[in-house]
Amino acid sequence: MTTATKTQGNRKDADLAAEIEGLRKDFEALAERFTTISDAGVRSARDYTREKAAAALDKGEGVYSELSARTSELEQQAADQIRRHPLQALGIAAGVGFLAALLTRRR
Repeated sequence: MTTATKTQGNRKDADLAAEIEGLRKDFEALAERFTTISDAGVRSARDYTREKAAAALDKGEGVYSELSARTSELEQQAADQIRRHPLQALGIAAGVGFLAALLTRRR
């Protein structure tokens, strides 16, 4: 091989090394960009989940409050009816007990 051929070969090797280094830097930049994008996506998903969980909790608390109030109201109505008609309430309770006993004996 001549000196010119060796110099040309070294230049090609240097050019190839420079191209590879440029590609490596480009890949690193792309990897960093993807990491940034994925981190932003994870943060967005986490924030969305937190917002939805908070909204569901608020809604659940509202439903629980309504049910609790309605249950208290029904309990008060039942107590009032029992006070007004104690014998009728006793008869209904005895009938329900009798039916429950019949149903459990047949099984």
